[in-house]
Amino acid sequence: MRVTAALATLLAACSNDSDVLNTPDYADTPIGLNVNVSPMATRAGYEQGALTEGSFGLYLTTQDTEGDERYNCTNREVRYESGWTIQGEQLLWKSNDATVTYYAYLPYTGIVSDATNYAFTVQTDQSTEDNVKASDLLCTGQQPATPGTALDITFKHALSKLNVTLKKGSELEDGQNLTFTSVTLSNCATATTVNLTDGTTDTATKSQTITLYAATANEKYECILVPQTFNQTLKVEITDNNGKVYTFKSDNELTFSSGKQYTLNLTVGRDKVTTGTISAKSWGEEQQGGDLVTE
Repeated sequence: MRVTAALATLLAACSNDSDVLNTPDYADTPIGLNVNVSPMATRAGYEQGALTEGSFGLYLTTQDTEGDERYNCTNREVRYESGWTIQGEQLLWKSNDATVTYYAYLPYTGIVSDATNYAFTVQTDQSTEDNVKASDLLCTGQQPATPGTALDITFKHALSKLNVTLKKGSELEDGQNLTFTSVTLSNCATATTVNLTDGTTDTATKSQTITLYAATANEKYECILVPQTFNQTLKVEITDNNGKVYTFKSDNELTFSSGKQYTLNLTVGRDKVTTGTISAKSWGEEQQGGDLVTE
């Protein structure tokens, strides 16, 4: 009996030693990244899935190590160069039980004086893909990290998106050579302040005109908007290849919220532009017809 008990104790000790030896030690090992963008249904801006372009700003804090740049960073640039590379000194895990939080935003800028009150302006000319992307502010919000696991950088769209679809009225359908060459949105606020830690926005009043991107020429146009309310002031102007301008004005109060995309369906007639439906869904969901909703 004594031999059996001693053998059991020895085996238990060996098992515990093995568990200790097999536990990875993440102290001072490099921090990895896994970078993605939340779903989006339409073309302009950053596409759904793995992100493989541009650069973003990273904020990372390891508790009780403040000031040590091995374990902390403030607006550190992370650049895509055949893979995501943290610029400057490599960031490290402090230990297996370290308390680490992080957040990120894109596109990167070297000057952010206050991450809780970050000033951002969308482009007034969004007729090119590059300018739409420059207007598409992405954020992750602050979240905890697990030492030894790659930081899950999953960006979400901080602003709003407007999709405008055009249909010719019956009186224009016979004009085979008539095409729409540009779409603009007037009376827009283009400046906002964003809390990068949680993605909330505060929009300043500013009257500007935005030129939309032609996702499908002559049919579908898109732009990024800062979250705002149009108090019966939303105006869309459509120009054709003969220089004629068709104007739509909304008689309703319309609110564009953070993280949502809206579709405005317009029928362009010879003398007026009418609306069929305007709808709102979370960015990435399929658009449905109906009145304006704020799901």
